[in-house]
Amino acid sequence: MAQDEISATGTQLLDRAVAILKYLGEAGQGGASMAAIGDASGLKQPTVHRIVTALERHGLVDRERETKRYRLGLALFALGASAADGTGLRQLARPALLRLAATTSDSVFLMARAGFNTVCVDRQQGSYVIDSLTGHIGGQIPMGIGPASQAILAFLPPAEADVILNTNAMLYKTFGTFTSRKIKDRLEQIRESGYAIDDGELVAGISSIAVPILPPGRDAIASIAINLTSARLTPGRVPELVELLTKEIREIEGQLNPLADGLQRHMSGPGKLP
Repeated sequence: MAQDEISATGTQLLDRAVAILKYLGEAGQGGASMAAIGDASGLKQPTVHRIVTALERHGLVDRERETKRYRLGLALFALGASAADGTGLRQLARPALLRLAATTSDSVFLMARAGFNTVCVDRQQGSYVIDSLTGHIGGQIPMGIGPASQAILAFLPPAEADVILNTNAMLYKTFGTFTSRKIKDRLEQIRESGYAIDDGELVAGISSIAVPILPPGRDAIASIAINLTSARLTPGRVPELVELLTKEIREIEGQLNPLADGLQRHMSGPGKLP
C-alpha cells in the first residue's frame, strides 16, 4: 500500500476522491486516463487506482473499454438530479423557465446556492442560443460571480455573505476585474432594486439579469436569470424582463410556502384589510 495512502485519514481520502470526481467533471466527455488523474491529483498511481476503482464500483465513475479513459458515471447524474429536486424547486420552476424562454426567446437559468458556489439546477434555451459560464446543468461558478449568484448573495445574512466573499476572493481574480470589494459594493443596490444585472462586463457581448427566489421567512435559496446578447438588452427592455421574472418568481415562492396563499385570502376576507 502506498505511503501517502497509509498516512491518510478517512477525511483526507474522501477529499482526494472528491478532487478526482471534480477533475473528471472538468475533463468532460473526453474523460481522462489513470496517469492524467494521477498527475492532476498529485497522488501516486497505486493510490489513484484504488480510489478510482472504488468510485467505479459504486457507479460514480465509468471506464471506456476501448480507450481505458475514465468519465463521471451515471450514478452521479442520478444523485445530482435528486439533489437538484430535493426541495421540489426544479419541478416547481420548470413551467416558469419554459414560459420565460418562450416569451423572451432568450436562455433562462435556474441557479441555486451550493456552499460557496452557485450551481445550474435547470436551464431552458430560447431561440437565441448563447453559451454561459456554468454551461450544462450541474455546472458551477463561485458565489459572487454573475447576476444569478449576486442576486442570491445580496439576500443572505451580511456576516454569511462576508465569509463567502472572503473565501472566494482568490477565485475572483480569474474573472477579470472582479474583487470581493467590488461585488460587495453592488449588493446594497441589488437589495434595493430587487434584481441583479450584468451588461457585458463578465463576458463581452453577453448580458444577464436575475431575480432571487425568496421564500417567506427564509434566506435566498436560488434565482432565475435570463441570459441574452448585450444588443438585445436595451434600456427599455430591462423593466420588462424584471417584471416577467418577478411575476414568475412570486408564483414559485407562493408554492414553496403553500400556507401563504391561504393566509392572504383569509386576511382579505370580509372585515379584513385588503
